[in-house]
Amino acid sequence: MKKGAYLFFVLTMFSRMLNINTMEIIKAMPKEEAAIVKEQETNNETITISMVGDIFMDGSIRGLIDRNGTDYPWEMVKEYFQKDDLSIGNLETSITTRGEKWEDKLYNFRSDPKNLRAMKDAGLDVVNLANNHTLDYGYEGFIDILDYLDRYGIKRIGGGRNKEEALKGAIVEIKGVKIGLLGFSRVVPHVDWYATSKRPGIVGAYDVHINQVIDRVVEMKKDVDILILSIHWGEEGSSIPRQKEIDLARKLIDNGVDIIMGHHPHVLQGIEIYKGRPIFYSLGNFIFSSKSDITRETMIAQVVLKDKIIDKIHIIPCTIENGRPIPVSKENLVEKLGYIKNISEAFNTRIDNSGIIEIVN
Repeated sequence: MKKGAYLFFVLTMFSRMLNINTMEIIKAMPKEEAAIVKEQETNNETITISMVGDIFMDGSIRGLIDRNGTDYPWEMVKEYFQKDDLSIGNLETSITTRGEKWEDKLYNFRSDPKNLRAMKDAGLDVVNLANNHTLDYGYEGFIDILDYLDRYGIKRIGGGRNKEEALKGAIVEIKGVKIGLLGFSRVVPHVDWYATSKRPGIVGAYDVHINQVIDRVVEMKKDVDILILSIHWGEEGSSIPRQKEIDLARKLIDNGVDIIMGHHPHVLQGIEIYKGRPIFYSLGNFIFSSKSDITRETMIAQVVLKDKIIDKIHIIPCTIENGRPIPVSKENLVEKLGYIKNISEAFNTRIDNSGIIEIVN
């Protein structure tokens, strides 16, 4: 056992026996030993990152919120986000009371800005804007999203007031670990949705954009320990990722991405562990007006970091009922995990009956 680990072990046991705060003992130690113990204590800390799919607050959910309050969508799951270290979701609703519907678009969604306060209070820290609904109410509505997210202290990725800002992403530091986040979309309704040097919008990840995406990944990875990439892609309604998504995901990891969180199909897709790094091909709906059984199956994916590397993954299956996610009961846990195991079988991903995926590094 290394000196630091041994000292930390002895100190922990001693403090428990005497019911003394560990930090009080550290203060009384010689500087050299105290430094070793402090370092070991830091290295043994874990970081939990929660990821969820599509967050939608229009349609029937608007009525449910009006009747039950803005906290309604989050009531049954907020404890997971409030207890973790970082929570990320895909915001698939324009947040504005202004703007005109984007012409020639079948579905246009928007939500009252008051819902962002409830989202923040529930523990959501970062949202992806690179999807096919954030400009549903034009540039005016999109600018409102940026302003309201900034006002409520929710970080945003995948979109901005110009291309530079949209590509910037976000970096957060937690317990000494720098975590970078980027967002991109392979579902873009119109070329005018792309951010430029003079226009707000989102950033794409179609084949024509891949070099730009890779360049940004390589650039950001130099500044962070863990890099998360949120991507809107895939075929709606399909629980199987296409080969082009599989190939792109692996290419992104080969170039420095550590965690990929996919969304857009509105259903769960399999989980792959590639080179010790998780690919969630689709996290499905999360807060959504889901109509069919398959679109009501969802999950909270929690990635646990230790010593600046991915240690394990915890899958928390949920079912969407009346627009909001509810964690499954203990009695139904094995059955719901069985579904996720089944759609992940092609990737040889092993999930135990408590929802844990161990990562072998």
